[in-house]
Amino acid sequence: MKNELLLDIVLLILNLFSFAFGLILGRLWITSSVYSSVEKPKSFLQKNNESNKEKVSIDDKKIVLDIKTGGMEKKYENLGEVKQSSDTISSSVDKLKQLKKG
Repeated sequence: MKNELLLDIVLLILNLFSFAFGLILGRLWITSSVYSSVEKPKSFLQKNNESNKEKVSIDDKKIVLDIKTGGMEKKYENLGEVKQSSDTISSSVDKLKQLKKG
C-alpha cells in the first residue's frame, strides 16, 4: 500500500515537471522563431493594390454546339423514378387513417 502511494506521488510529480518543462520549452521556442509577431494578419487573402483594368466581357453571340463528355464517368443510369398516382388527397388521408388504426 505504501509503495503504491509513493509510486503514484512520484508519477504525479514527474507529470507536473514534464508539463512545466514542455511549457517553458514551447515558450522559448515561440519567442525565438519567426512566428513571434503577435499582430493578426489584416487579410487572409492578400489583396493587390493594383486594380484589374481588364473588365469581364460576355459574348452573347457565341453558341456552344458540341460538348464532349466522353471522358466523364457515368454514375447513374437515371436520376430518379417518376410515379404517376391517381390518388386524390382524400383517398391518401383515408389510407393514412387506415394505417393508423391497423
